Amino acid sequence: MKQFFRKIIKSRLYLAAIFYICCNGLIHLKRWFKNYVTKSGTTHQAFSLQESMQYIKDVFSDYQKVSGKDRFIGKVAEIGPGDSNGVALMFLAYGASHVDLADRFYSLRDIAQQEQITQKLIAEQPVLKDIYPNLAQCCVRHYGEQACGEKFFDNNNGYNFIISRSVLEHVDDPEIVLKKAYDALSPGGMLINKVDLRDHGMVTPFGYKLKFLEFPKLIYRLMTYGSGFPNRFLFHRYKEVLTKLDPAVKFYVAGLYGVEDNLDQIYAIEEIPNIIKNKAIEFVKVYKNKFAKEFQNVSLDDLIISSFFFVCQKN
Repeated sequence: MKQFFRKIIKSRLYLAAIFYICCNGLIHLKRWFKNYVTKSGTTHQAFSLQESMQYIKDVFSDYQKVSGKDRFIGKVAEIGPGDSNGVALMFLAYGASHVDLADRFYSLRDIAQQEQITQKLIAEQPVLKDIYPNLAQCCVRHYGEQACGEKFFDNNNGYNFIISRSVLEHVDDPEIVLKKAYDALSPGGMLINKVDLRDHGMVTPFGYKLKFLEFPKLIYRLMTYGSGFPNRFLFHRYKEVLTKLDPAVKFYVAGLYGVEDNLDQIYAIEEIPNIIKNKAIEFVKVYKNKFAKEFQNVSLDDLIISSFFFVCQKN
């Protein structure tokens, strides 16, 4: 099957488009007849307990690092937590009073594995022992269309922190999500999010890493809208929207195309070393003329960014 799909991608881009339009249609049919369960977000399924614990700690540490905060006092919302509430438990251990977990789709999970993770976190974070008997009240799961990023914050607000990791690239309308999330913050509240702008395996295994930018805008919408496939809302659009909400918004680059999927460290946008920045620019230059019309006028400085964090504060 993989060999067949590789030939499709390399021979005719429109055949790949037809394939994903069919996939998208099938997902919509499944959602119509029953609650849709997805393998997306099953981060921990292939992890050992030790690997899961390390992943949760690394994710939480990233939030601390980019926000400059050691503790997170108040109410938290996590968009798209997937199969584990481990990061939410870390926020509760470090000062949060309540965490809402909002997922449009239910991610497959191993319940026994997740209970092991919970018990291990409780053992390492003694404050969670007092919280555990009331965990269902202070760590609340939300699923379905009303839990998607575009709708969840219509009826849920007053957050001190709204977080996500590699989720915003999967929502249908990131601009609406960003604006509604910002409005749902209490004064002084923060959006702390990581965005992964890659295609998440749509065509990358069978072509170069930016090939998904070649599909025309309307065709790509038919391929992806409503099913969780990457939305192609790139770094320049985040800058445009977020700087209007918070002129002091901070961006930290975690990955560049043509260099590494993940850089050896997180760089402030203005501190990316020239040697790796130039390498990424040369990589994108090779392919830019193949991109869809909507990306032709986007600067190379913006197109090279494959993943980044942003911290946006409500004043």
